[in-house]
Amino acid sequence: MLDPAARFFTPKATERDRAVFEAGLALGMVVHQFTGVPLKSNGDAELLEKVIERSILAQPYRVKAEVSINKRFNHDPGNPYDYSTLKTSDLNVLVEVRYGRVRVRARLKHIGELNFNLAYIEDIEET
Repeated sequence: MLDPAARFFTPKATERDRAVFEAGLALGMVVHQFTGVPLKSNGDAELLEKVIERSILAQPYRVKAEVSINKRFNHDPGNPYDYSTLKTSDLNVLVEVRYGRVRVRARLKHIGELNFNLAYIEDIEET
């Protein structure tokens, strides 16, 4: 695999390190780029799901993205002031990264028992 940016990373960073790093970057991008987006309807949320997925896949080494947004956006279309904004707790995001021989599946979602929006590694495989 040819990675033109590899020379900027320490040689101590393994393919596994890079795959995990890239997955974390993708989830962080979602939180920091998309929370706060105004939404008026569940249809708006469905469109945004696809936009977020495409944004993730535009980044290097991302091979899969699945986004679901908690559908709570049923606002009055006749009231210009009746809208909500996307919160991190509304998101359930899966990203899969392949870097070299490593595949990482990472997720961002609200964990009720922790009362926290957790980004975590679901799985790592090396071939």
